[in-house]
Amino acid sequence: MIGLVRTHHFASGNRRTAYLATKGFLEMNGESTTVVHDPRVLQGIREGFYTRDEIEGWLKGHEIKEFRRT
Repeated sequence: MIGLVRTHHFASGNRRTAYLATKGFLEMNGESTTVVHDPRVLQGIREGFYTRDEIEGWLKGHEIKEFRRT
């Protein structure tokens, strides 16, 4: 997810694509996620605001701190 969000493969839709690809990957590998697409969280991932542990926890359904530019 991090790599897809941070690189710009498309002119638009990079974060949505990363979200859907990650959700599909998890489901194909027997995992599930109840995380709803959140543009602010994905923006925070793109800008390096969250750690890998925070992102992993979010994908597991845990709360994640609000994205704020520093």
